[in-house]
Amino acid sequence: MNDIKIENKNKRGQTGFLIFIIVGIIIAFIFAIVVIPVAYMGDEIFNQLKQPQNFGSDNETVAQINIVQGFMTGAFDQLVFFTLFAVFLGLIVLAVFTDFHPIVLIFLIVVIILLVIVGGLLANVFGEVSNTPILSAKASEFHMTNLVMGSQLPILIAVMGAIAIIIMLAKRGRATSPV
Repeated sequence: MNDIKIENKNKRGQTGFLIFIIVGIIIAFIFAIVVIPVAYMGDEIFNQLKQPQNFGSDNETVAQINIVQGFMTGAFDQLVFFTLFAVFLGLIVLAVFTDFHPIVLIFLIVVIILLVIVGGLLANVFGEVSNTPILSAKASEFHMTNLVMGSQLPILIAVMGAIAIIIMLAKRGRATSPV
């Protein structure tokens, strides 16, 4: 007779999904922690470059340094925001295109709960770094980063995790992916 052999091609995708979430949040957190001191040091370097003994004797050079200096904080702020946004978008895409066994979904719920707890700890660490006396003025210029990496980070992780779980539960028993 015709025996149909069904393979589970996505065994690797099940663990990759969880690793993606953890690594993505850690990378976004590292960007958030690193960009504030880098932006502060960049301002210090730009201020030294504007001194008359360095390049500050030419008005056009000072104007160009000011343009780059003004652009740098906004660019770093957007880098952190879009990195976290890309992680959440990747989470939703993986939820749509990956098939999961219900046991893995239970494990995913546990991982999301643990990530909410870790997100709270990361938000506290970010708050400590941004409230240090030497970096507090520069950290206040990072509007989007302060919004997503502050006390709202655990809430964002919980909401995006819940959306991903709802997507995965909604497609159980039907086609596994649109592709």
